[in-house]
Amino acid sequence: MSDDGNSGMFVELDTFTDDDREALRDLSRHEERRTEEVLCKVKDGTIITSREKREVFSFEEPSIGAITFDVRGIKNSILAGRIPAAMYRMEIPEHFYQHVLAYNGVEPERLPKLAAHDLERPGIMVQWPDDDNATLIDGNHRLCRRFQLGLKGFRFLLVHVGLCLPHICRQGEEEILFDHGDKTILHREVRKIEG
Repeated sequence: MSDDGNSGMFVELDTFTDDDREALRDLSRHEERRTEEVLCKVKDGTIITSREKREVFSFEEPSIGAITFDVRGIKNSILAGRIPAAMYRMEIPEHFYQHVLAYNGVEPERLPKLAAHDLERPGIMVQWPDDDNATLIDGNHRLCRRFQLGLKGFRFLLVHVGLCLPHICRQGEEEILFDHGDKTILHREVRKIEG
């Protein structure tokens, strides 16, 4: 299994624990915060605006183009049992660390800020249909920081990309994900509250 075409990663099946599930739930409370502010009062109500930001991962590959994964939607579906996932543990090879650091959206300045408990949360990797390649869509910063600290093991949930389709769209078409009830990326809404 490889994100960059290199083989030789040691990967073994692990256990998806209740603590792992709780870590996914805990973050959902922080990620899905919705903020509302009053724009103005009107005769028969109030006009408010609300926003929320969701965790997403953008990916581009010549054969499929640029796509966006709604990571929070995938986590919610795993927790609800709609997407089956298996937990694995891998030893992080240097070439994989370098690849993730260079190509998976890692912001190096954020790495030292990760708390010890954050480093224990598993990532999410999607398996592509060819069964030989996978992409880490959640946990890229954690994987890199663990490697830098000499913690060479990394745990992740593996899901098949085909099961994630309700949470994937072409970049620029994120609004289609809203039809599933998920507010993806930065969603802004203006509405009137009667009264």
